[in-house]
Amino acid sequence: MMVETLKTELKIDKSSWKKVKFGEVVSEPKENTQNIIADGFQHIVGLEHIDSGDIHLRKSFAGDTDTTFTKVFRKGDVLFGRRRAYLKKAVLADFDGVCSGDITVFRAKKVLLLPELLPFIVNNDHFFDYAVKHSAGGLSPRVKFKDLANYEFLLPPKEEQQRLAELLWAMDEVIEKEKRNKEVYDIFFKKYLFDSVAGNLSKNITNWKSYKFGDLGESFSGLNGKSKNDFGHGKQFITYMNVFTNSRINPGMIDFVDVKDNENQNRIEYGNILFTGSSETPQDVGMSSVVLDDLGECYLNSFCFGFRLHNFEKLLPEYARFLLRGEHVRKFMFKNAQGSTRFNLSKTTVKSRLKLLLPPIEEQKVISSKLEEIEKMVVAFEQQIKTSQSLQKSLINQIF
Repeated sequence: MMVETLKTELKIDKSSWKKVKFGEVVSEPKENTQNIIADGFQHIVGLEHIDSGDIHLRKSFAGDTDTTFTKVFRKGDVLFGRRRAYLKKAVLADFDGVCSGDITVFRAKKVLLLPELLPFIVNNDHFFDYAVKHSAGGLSPRVKFKDLANYEFLLPPKEEQQRLAELLWAMDEVIEKEKRNKEVYDIFFKKYLFDSVAGNLSKNITNWKSYKFGDLGESFSGLNGKSKNDFGHGKQFITYMNVFTNSRINPGMIDFVDVKDNENQNRIEYGNILFTGSSETPQDVGMSSVVLDDLGECYLNSFCFGFRLHNFEKLLPEYARFLLRGEHVRKFMFKNAQGSTRFNLSKTTVKSRLKLLLPPIEEQKVISSKLEEIEKMVVAFEQQIKTSQSLQKSLINQIF
């Protein structure tokens, strides 16, 4: 309701607003600590703790973490990522702490600027563009406060600042509530996924049968013999990230590779199950994705391998996409990942050692249908959050 109201009713009269420089209404406090624990600080913040595009500071190290950071910030300050400003990192601190030298601390001059408004002044495209333009350095450009101090913008009178702050924080609360709702559905989805594919919810568990994965089909390899010059044009192929991030292959994430008609390459077919064969961490090895669309002539990247079911009489592709992302299979993949600096998973290992307990086909249909319904609700929440965030960003840019 509030989103629709903002879309239609927000009108801003800036005739009484005054052009100011950022440094006239915001200061950079220079407080430092030489003993974090003795001075009572419980939070240490590095640049990695600030999420791009998020106005809230959600992560930190504990105060007893070994660190060389000495810069102090206080509750109500804004922490701005001055290194690589194009990452758009700027958050409101809701606790006192110590932060990295790659973070600039902003503090509102309360006589002129309402502190509650400062996070929104900083989190707009105009400010970030200015920061990027005035950054210096090669691989890791940084911007100084003395340069940001010259950034000019229109500042409303104090009473108007209050009204705008209330409006923007109300919009932020809408987004935070939507995120909390999504988290609830995420938890529910994961629990239902685990319980359903494990048979915990089945009234006919005695009808479930165990199969060795290799008995259900045959494995195949991804592209071979390709150089970097072969990519970016030609035939469709499924990327590593498409497999890694989606339990169902996303046709919108297809890339292209040059494949000649006489080449011996494995084509992708409907119902194929695809796995990531290597990763930097054992937790990410063996992530699966199922092809549930007709992709035409399409191939698989060389860092993944595929599995083609003999038929769909024992395992439905629609059920497989949930089953193979379930806890039992993920634990198997983690346990069988081999390597030290990079981890790999053998096709042979998956085929010969992975055991699956499968319900009858009709029950697979029921389970996968229910999981799809819950998944659609999660996706709907994600889309609503994106819509609200887009509106919030538009409002901030419109105001400042």
